Amino acid sequence: MMSLIPFPSTGYNGELESGPTLHDLQESHCTKRVAELKAEVERLRQQLRETEEALEREQARLPEIGEFVRCPLTGFFGQVTKITPRTYGRPWVEILLYLGKGMPGHVNIDLFGNWELMDQPSEDDQ
Repeated sequence: MMSLIPFPSTGYNGELESGPTLHDLQESHCTKRVAELKAEVERLRQQLRETEEALEREQARLPEIGEFVRCPLTGFFGQVTKITPRTYGRPWVEILLYLGKGMPGHVNIDLFGNWELMDQPSEDDQ
Protein backbone atom coordinates (compact mmCIF):
# COMPACT_ATOMS: atom_id res chain seq x y z
CA MET A 1 0.00 0.00 0.00
CA MET A 2 1.24 3.49 -0.90
CA SER A 3 1.66 6.10 1.79
CA LEU A 4 0.46 9.63 1.25
CA ILE A 5 3.23 10.99 3.43
CA PRO A 6 6.64 10.64 1.77
CA PHE A 7 9.39 9.27 3.94
CA PRO A 8 12.66 11.13 3.90
CA SER A 9 15.46 9.21 2.27
CA THR A 10 18.97 9.01 3.55
CA GLY A 11 21.91 10.22 1.51
CA TYR A 12 25.27 8.65 0.86
CA ASN A 13 26.66 9.52 4.31
CA GLY A 14 23.53 8.52 6.19
CA GLU A 15 22.17 12.05 6.68
CA LEU A 16 18.58 12.85 5.86
CA GLU A 17 18.08 14.47 2.47
CA SER A 18 15.38 17.06 2.29
CA GLY A 19 13.43 17.49 -0.91
CA PRO A 20 12.38 20.78 -2.36
CA THR A 21 10.33 22.97 -0.08
CA LEU A 22 6.95 24.35 -1.07
CA HIS A 23 8.59 27.76 -1.60
CA ASP A 24 11.17 26.22 -3.94
CA LEU A 25 8.47 24.53 -5.97
CA GLN A 26 6.44 27.75 -6.27
CA GLU A 27 9.43 29.94 -7.16
CA SER A 28 11.12 27.64 -9.63
CA HIS A 29 10.52 27.86 -13.34
CA CYS A 30 9.29 24.85 -15.23
CA THR A 31 11.36 25.58 -18.31
CA LYS A 32 14.44 27.57 -19.21
CA ARG A 33 12.32 29.53 -21.69
CA VAL A 34 10.04 30.78 -18.89
CA ALA A 35 13.09 31.82 -16.88
CA GLU A 36 14.57 33.60 -19.90
CA LEU A 37 11.31 35.42 -20.61
CA LYS A 38 10.95 36.54 -17.00
CA ALA A 39 14.53 37.82 -17.04
CA GLU A 40 13.82 39.64 -20.32
CA VAL A 41 10.68 41.23 -18.85
CA GLU A 42 12.65 42.45 -15.82
CA ARG A 43 15.40 43.83 -18.09
CA LEU A 44 12.83 45.69 -20.19
CA ARG A 45 11.10 47.08 -17.08
CA GLN A 46 14.44 48.43 -15.85
CA GLN A 47 15.13 49.92 -19.28
CA LEU A 48 11.65 51.52 -19.25
CA ARG A 49 12.29 53.06 -15.81
CA GLU A 50 15.60 54.51 -17.00
CA THR A 51 14.03 55.84 -20.21
CA GLU A 52 11.14 57.45 -18.32
CA GLU A 53 13.65 59.18 -16.00
CA ALA A 54 15.60 60.45 -19.03
CA LEU A 55 12.34 61.71 -20.58
CA GLU A 56 11.43 63.61 -17.41
CA ARG A 57 14.90 65.21 -17.32
CA GLU A 58 14.67 66.23 -21.00
CA GLN A 59 11.19 67.72 -20.58
CA ALA A 60 12.22 69.64 -17.47
CA ARG A 61 15.56 70.98 -18.72
CA LEU A 62 15.99 74.63 -19.55
CA PRO A 63 16.65 75.72 -23.12
CA GLU A 64 19.95 77.23 -24.08
CA ILE A 65 20.49 80.32 -26.20
CA GLY A 66 20.31 79.22 -29.84
CA GLU A 67 18.01 76.23 -29.29
CA PHE A 68 14.53 76.18 -30.77
CA VAL A 69 11.33 76.30 -28.72
CA ARG A 70 7.68 76.62 -29.61
CA CYS A 71 4.56 77.91 -27.93
CA PRO A 72 1.99 75.12 -27.65
CA LEU A 73 -0.91 77.62 -27.58
CA THR A 74 -0.08 79.67 -30.67
CA GLY A 75 2.28 77.40 -32.58
CA PHE A 76 4.85 80.22 -32.84
CA PHE A 77 8.38 78.95 -32.71
CA GLY A 78 11.86 80.27 -33.03
CA GLN A 79 15.39 80.43 -31.76
CA VAL A 80 15.99 81.38 -28.12
CA THR A 81 17.67 84.79 -27.74
CA LYS A 82 17.13 85.48 -24.05
CA ILE A 83 16.25 83.47 -20.94
CA THR A 84 14.96 85.25 -17.84
CA PRO A 85 15.03 83.02 -14.75
CA ARG A 86 12.27 83.40 -12.21
CA THR A 87 12.12 82.50 -8.55
CA TYR A 88 8.92 80.54 -9.02
CA GLY A 89 7.81 78.83 -12.20
CA ARG A 90 9.49 78.33 -15.52
CA PRO A 91 11.89 80.90 -16.90
CA TRP A 92 10.61 83.38 -19.43
CA VAL A 93 11.96 82.83 -22.91
CA GLU A 94 12.41 85.33 -25.71
CA ILE A 95 12.72 83.98 -29.23
CA LEU A 96 13.61 85.26 -32.65
CA LEU A 97 10.46 84.26 -34.48
CA TYR A 98 11.16 81.74 -37.24
CA LEU A 99 9.50 82.90 -40.43
CA GLY A 100 11.28 80.77 -42.97
CA LYS A 101 14.47 80.90 -45.01
CA GLY A 102 13.49 83.51 -47.56
CA MET A 103 10.92 85.54 -45.65
CA PRO A 104 11.77 89.17 -44.79
CA GLY A 105 11.32 90.65 -41.37
CA HIS A 106 12.24 89.14 -38.06
CA VAL A 107 10.85 89.98 -34.69
CA ASN A 108 11.61 88.91 -31.16
CA ILE A 109 8.66 87.82 -29.04
CA ASP A 110 8.32 86.69 -25.45
CA LEU A 111 6.79 83.29 -24.84
CA PHE A 112 7.03 83.91 -21.09
CA GLY A 113 6.62 80.52 -19.37
CA ASN A 114 4.59 78.91 -22.14
CA TRP A 115 7.19 77.10 -24.23
CA GLU A 116 8.48 73.64 -25.03
CA LEU A 117 11.74 72.47 -26.56
CA MET A 118 11.71 71.40 -30.19
CA ASP A 119 14.14 70.24 -32.85
CA GLN A 120 15.65 72.74 -35.21
CA PRO A 121 13.60 73.05 -38.40
CA SER A 122 15.20 71.24 -41.32
CA GLU A 123 16.51 73.10 -44.32
CA ASP A 124 13.88 71.36 -46.48
CA ASP A 125 10.95 73.00 -44.62
CA GLN A 126 9.38 75.77 -46.68
